[in-house]
Amino acid sequence: MVNAGHAFKGTRIGSGYSAAAAGRHLDDERVRGAVDRTVVSYWCVDGHETRPTFAKLTDEEIPEIWECGRCGRPAGRSPGVELNIDGDEPFKSHLQYVKERRTEEEAVQVLERALAQLRQRRSL
Repeated sequence: MVNAGHAFKGTRIGSGYSAAAAGRHLDDERVRGAVDRTVVSYWCVDGHETRPTFAKLTDEEIPEIWECGRCGRPAGRSPGVELNIDGDEPFKSHLQYVKERRTEEEAVQVLERALAQLRQRRSL
């Protein structure tokens, strides 16, 4: 097999020089286009810390409330403060939503069917 000399064998796109860069390294352009960033800490009522990264913003532009990355509850910029957000329904876990849709008896029936199917597969 003949190599024509212009193949990208063993290289990644954007990892080296290009004719369009006219002798400049592509990383030089990335450095000039970089934006200053701000990392902001938010805490939910359970004490989970979420640290999203924003472009450099003023304090007025940074959101006061952010969704917790672990539990999904609203998180504020001060630790240990419970947030009351008007108009939003309170946080519900997956189990709470399931309990709204099914009675206790229906849940037992679903569990029994699932266990029966599992036992049947294991006995094969």
